[in-house]
Amino acid sequence: MKHLNSTAMVLAGTLLTFNASAQDDTTPVPTLNDSTAAQRAFNPSVSAIIDMFYYKENSDEGLSHMKEEMPGFAAHAHGDEDDHGHDHEHGYENGFNIRHIELAFAAEVDNYFKALAIAAIDEEGAEMEEAWAETTGLPYGFQAKAGKFFSNFGYINAQHAHEWDFTDQPLIYEQTLGSHGLNDVGVQVSWLAPTPVYLLFGAEVFRGENEKMWTQEEADELPENDNPRLGVGWVKLAPFHFDNSELQFGLFGASGNQQEIHEEGGGTNYFDGVHWFAGADAVYKYDSGKAYGQGDLEFQAEYFYRNKDLDQEGGDEEVSGAQDGYYIQGTYGIFPRWRTGLRWEQIGLTNEETEEDVTEEFGDSWRASAMVDFRPSEFSQVRFQVSNGDYDLGDEGVENVWEAFVQLTFSLGAHGAHKF
Repeated sequence: MKHLNSTAMVLAGTLLTFNASAQDDTTPVPTLNDSTAAQRAFNPSVSAIIDMFYYKENSDEGLSHMKEEMPGFAAHAHGDEDDHGHDHEHGYENGFNIRHIELAFAAEVDNYFKALAIAAIDEEGAEMEEAWAETTGLPYGFQAKAGKFFSNFGYINAQHAHEWDFTDQPLIYEQTLGSHGLNDVGVQVSWLAPTPVYLLFGAEVFRGENEKMWTQEEADELPENDNPRLGVGWVKLAPFHFDNSELQFGLFGASGNQQEIHEEGGGTNYFDGVHWFAGADAVYKYDSGKAYGQGDLEFQAEYFYRNKDLDQEGGDEEVSGAQDGYYIQGTYGIFPRWRTGLRWEQIGLTNEETEEDVTEEFGDSWRASAMVDFRPSEFSQVRFQVSNGDYDLGDEGVENVWEAFVQLTFSLGAHGAHKF
């Protein structure tokens, strides 16, 4: 662990040194017509994002622990208590927290590709968050991407944590895909249709590894499912054109292989099958044209439904389950550089599991959040957020929890504009 932290510190220093040279006005900047990749490599866009916050919540056992135990959304408990390399405890600690430091390289590689590499560094070490290359010159509206990246399904999944309008991610994402969302190694192909309105289709194939879904177990009784094991499809449509605003709708779905090992009643059962999800999203943005975001308005909402259907290897038992949830949020620029926002979310409207022909139905949970943030410049942000929610814990009943955040975010160096 000490070695990882030392490596992260050296990497951070190296990136910031490169960034300083990139900001020097005397450094020659390659043009888009320059096809020499070696020249481009010396002048990438380099940035560092620092994301930290103070956190306080009032639950009895710790909210992160409660979320891990919520019926229907709890990770399946293995007999050997092996987490298969995934750390499921991603909760916040009461007091001061550093989510991570995000270090990014981005560049136009040549006339055919652009590339991005991001390392996320926290107190536990460093990990590769994204590393991909994307085409820039395919004909007929096609584009391809390969590497490790965030899936472009829905709206919020493709965003990094510092891009969120609230400090924490929506419950439905956290409880179904985990703190990292759908971020995996694979290939993406998209096609922008030649239509009068914006219409984008996308298909992705991934290795199929996630902390909440598409688990692969190591057991002789289970088949070895070679990757890629996960397919994702999505479509995004902006059907209307407005002078100062934009409205976009999206549909998405994904399906991948899932395996589970159940130890109960003195025996061990092995299950293999399919875990899939589907949903829809909608985003509306209004640009008032006033200085520093005053009067700007944004609404977004997503609905997410997941379902698993597993068959016993060497037997006739079945395991199935279904959960869903949604969130609705809006933000408004109340003054220059100041925004406020509200978010309502609910999970478990559908929340059931079936095993050995016995179906259990569980309750739903909800949370409401309010925030105010201030941007002194485009490179810094201060945010205040408070949340209150009821969390269904099955036989233990429902617990009400208050949360409070004070978040600080800083951007060092060149940082590309965020997508719509």
